[in-house]
Amino acid sequence: MRVYRGVAGIDDALRGAVLTVGNFDGVHLGHQRILRTARALAHVSSSAVVAMTFEPLPLAILRPDAAPPRLTPWDEKLAQLQRAGADAVVRLDADWPLLSLSAEDFVREILVKRIHPSYIVEGPNFGFGRGRTGNVDTLRTLASRGGYQVRDVEPYRLELPGDGLVAVSSTLIRRLVAAGRVEDAAKCMGRSYALVGQVVHGAGEGRKMGYPTINLEVPGQLIPAEGVYAGWAEVAGMHRPAAISIGTRPTLGGGALVVEAFVLEESGDWYASSARLEFVRRLRDQRKFASREELTRQITQDIEQVRALTAREPIA
Repeated sequence: MRVYRGVAGIDDALRGAVLTVGNFDGVHLGHQRILRTARALAHVSSSAVVAMTFEPLPLAILRPDAAPPRLTPWDEKLAQLQRAGADAVVRLDADWPLLSLSAEDFVREILVKRIHPSYIVEGPNFGFGRGRTGNVDTLRTLASRGGYQVRDVEPYRLELPGDGLVAVSSTLIRRLVAAGRVEDAAKCMGRSYALVGQVVHGAGEGRKMGYPTINLEVPGQLIPAEGVYAGWAEVAGMHRPAAISIGTRPTLGGGALVVEAFVLEESGDWYASSARLEFVRRLRDQRKFASREELTRQITQDIEQVRALTAREPIA
């Protein structure tokens, strides 16, 4: 998959592409449906599928105080867009000159002039241009002049416990993850929610109790609710079951929020390595235990739960 930084370097290989534009935060089932539709249209005309996206998310520039933490870091977004069917990704720098363009200018100067797409494929809630004044109807109004066709795609809907029938969106997934509902988030994403970051030095408390952990630094990404989770860790080329803890370590004196994981079946010094933690199920709340010994017994039980929950998936 080719990645273009800005529109200046776009070449003729993208001319006539099937294009979709959006933030694609989370690359969830709704985004995947859009890309499948684009893929089907591109197959007929033997053209490329292009996902045009923004970095950072526009709200981080327009209203930094209201910008949510992101679901997917840039590299993760790229990998998921490729998996969903994109042949190329155009990364637009979300700066004031770009975000100040009117909807009409954005279509004319960015979409048509640079790519001249054969189709533009979007969801019905797509908004673009200064003040998000443009929508799918705007695209249709400008279609004949721009030489493209518009295909709108219905939202992906599913049933969630306690919520009923919902339309999948990045906003919904953020709410689920923030509440610790990682299983429901996975239903919306088509895969487990994951934190991606770098292993950093911790306090070494887990090692003292016989359960050494990796501590993960995840700047800018949405961290699930405090608690203990069953999941998977990818580190140093390995994919292993993991007991993941998010909290302030109340039994050990408290402090700042820490994301840490005990990696089953493996140990090593992974400081400064990149790591990925996938969340399968929330096991319990964080709580303060009467002693380290009581905490250690609970960790042992947590690990057995993790082992049982992950036993059906092969270890890589």
